[in-house]
Amino acid sequence: MAVGSLRMSLRINRNSMQKSNTKAAAAKSSTKPAASTPEPSAQQKSFDAAMQAFHMRDFAKATKLFEASLEGPVKEIGYAAKQHILMCQQRLAKSNVKFESAEDLYNYGISQMNKRDADGAQASFEKALKQEDADYIHYALALVLGLKQDIAGAATHLKRAIEIAPKNRVAAHNDPDFAELMQHAPIRELLSSSN
Repeated sequence: MAVGSLRMSLRINRNSMQKSNTKAAAAKSSTKPAASTPEPSAQQKSFDAAMQAFHMRDFAKATKLFEASLEGPVKEIGYAAKQHILMCQQRLAKSNVKFESAEDLYNYGISQMNKRDADGAQASFEKALKQEDADYIHYALALVLGLKQDIAGAATHLKRAIEIAPKNRVAAHNDPDFAELMQHAPIRELLSSSN
């Protein structure tokens, strides 16, 4: 009899646990939003507008909108907004870089070449040449233009680099970066002539 009453007591406990679990699940489901799509929150709207400004490269406007979307009920949006604010600040800092001299522009152009940004490097070298007609800037611009398959432009700037400093003929002839460009007649003629 003791065993039978123990079994019955276990069944009652199991049944009451199942009922309490069912009640807890019902309570949890009642706190969940309805199955219909809810209206986007102000936080979400601000974040969406910020992303649109970010993609339009309006980083100042995007920063303000991301800051507005930091506070709100969805922590994931706040975290994403923080990350995007940092990206906006980095991009704004890059655009505020001021170059004092042709040397600064040349160094920046070299860094852009190393990043494989030929267009950016070309622009930097051309700005540097407006400030100073230096052989090393013409030399670098010749290389960039050659990499962009502008052989005539490359030859023009290489010729000017050699006119300013004749040692550039030997340097370009031995430079592995110019090896591929030497396949083109204008570059080959410049490097082989002794004038």
